[in-house]
Amino acid sequence: MPRETLTSSRYNNDCIMKGVAKNFIKIRKDASVEKTLTTGNKMLDHIVQSKVSSKIPYLGHAIKAINIPPQVGAHIAHGINAYNESCSNR
Repeated sequence: MPRETLTSSRYNNDCIMKGVAKNFIKIRKDASVEKTLTTGNKMLDHIVQSKVSSKIPYLGHAIKAINIPPQVGAHIAHGINAYNESCSNR
């Protein structure tokens, strides 16, 4: 008789690269991280970033330097969670 699990997860338990990647995409959509400096509009953010970068290069680099670390940290955390959901629930 198969053993029933008490907890069910919406993520797959496939511990191959494809399964981990699918879990990563689901987790990234569920727990997205917003940029630190933003106007709230993607198009306007792009225009402001390109104008600031061309007119005042150091300010453009500073804005990028402030916005990138939270995104990188979130991707690392999502990768760890995707691996744990895929491989440690065997």
